Amino acid sequence: MTLPVAVTGGSGFIGREVVRCLLAEGFAVRALMRRRIPELERCGVTVVRGSLESDAALRELVADVAAVVHCAGAVAAPSATAFSDVNARGSARLVAAVTATPRPARVLLLSSLAAREPEVSPYARSKREAEEVVRRCAAEGLEVSILRPPAVYGPGDRATLPIFRQLRSGRLLVPAVSAARFSLLYVSDLAGAIIWLLGAPAWNGEVLELDDGRVGGYRWRDLAEIAGRQLGRPVRTIPLPWSLLWPAAAVAALGGAALGRAPPLSPGKLRELFHADWVARPRSALPGWAPRTTFEDGFAQTMAWYRQQGWL
Repeated sequence: MTLPVAVTGGSGFIGREVVRCLLAEGFAVRALMRRRIPELERCGVTVVRGSLESDAALRELVADVAAVVHCAGAVAAPSATAFSDVNARGSARLVAAVTATPRPARVLLLSSLAAREPEVSPYARSKREAEEVVRRCAAEGLEVSILRPPAVYGPGDRATLPIFRQLRSGRLLVPAVSAARFSLLYVSDLAGAIIWLLGAPAWNGEVLELDDGRVGGYRWRDLAEIAGRQLGRPVRTIPLPWSLLWPAAAVAALGGAALGRAPPLSPGKLRELFHADWVARPRSALPGWAPRTTFEDGFAQTMAWYRQQGWL
C-alpha cells in the first residue's frame, strides 16, 4: 500500500498498538493524537494533533490516504449524550471528512461487541450508532468494514489493570451471574486482524466479531483458574450481587454527572457486567488471520509488562 494509513485514537491503548504494528509491517502511518507519544514519533509516524471534534484535524488526517482505521472512542463518559458526542457524532464528522476528499479512503470502524446489545448501556448504544453512521456511508458507495472485538487486554491497558491486580491478590470480585460468559482478545491479535483486513482486496461492509479462539468464551472462574496456574497459588472468586452494586453505581453516576466526569462505575457499566452473553460469534471472513494468544499466554505477558512498568 503506497499511500499512508490514517489511524484515529493513536494515543489510546488500542490505537498505539495498531500504529506500532502497522509501522513494523512497513506501512506509512498518519495518526490523530490528543497527546504526544515520543516512542511512536521516533518510529516515524506522522502525527496530526487533535481529536474527533476538530474538523480541520480530520481533514488533514484523511487527505490522500489509502484507508482510515477508526480506533478513537469513549469507553467512559459522564452521560449518554457525552458517549454519543464522541462515538456517534465523532464518527459522523470523520466520515464526512473522508467523503469530502477527491478520492475517499476505505474506512475500518473499530466498534465493540457491546454494539450487539445497544439497549444494555449508553456506551453500547453509542457504538451501535457509530456503526449505523458507517453503514449509511457504505450504502452511498464508501468502502467500509466494521470490527466488533470483545474485551481487549494487554500491555499498556489501564481498563483491565484492576482485574489483573485482583487476580494477583488471590481474590477476584465478580458479578453474581452464574451463567455469564465472555470472549477476550489480546491487543496485538486485534492489530493483526486489522492489518490483514488492510491487505484484503475489497470490503463489503460486513460486521465481523473476533475472539481469541476459545469456543464458548470464558467464565470468571476460568480466569481465576488460569491466573492461579500462572501464579502458582489459588485465586478465589467472590460473587457480588446486583443489589449491593446498584446503589453504589447510582450514586457514582449522580456524582459524575454533577462534576462532568466519568464515574468509576455507572448503571450502564453495571448492566454490561451483569449481561450473561458477551461471547463473540466469529465467522470465516478473515481466512488469513488467526489469533495467536490465549489468555494463559496473554495473562503472563501482560503481568510481566505491568511489573516492569511498576503498575503492580
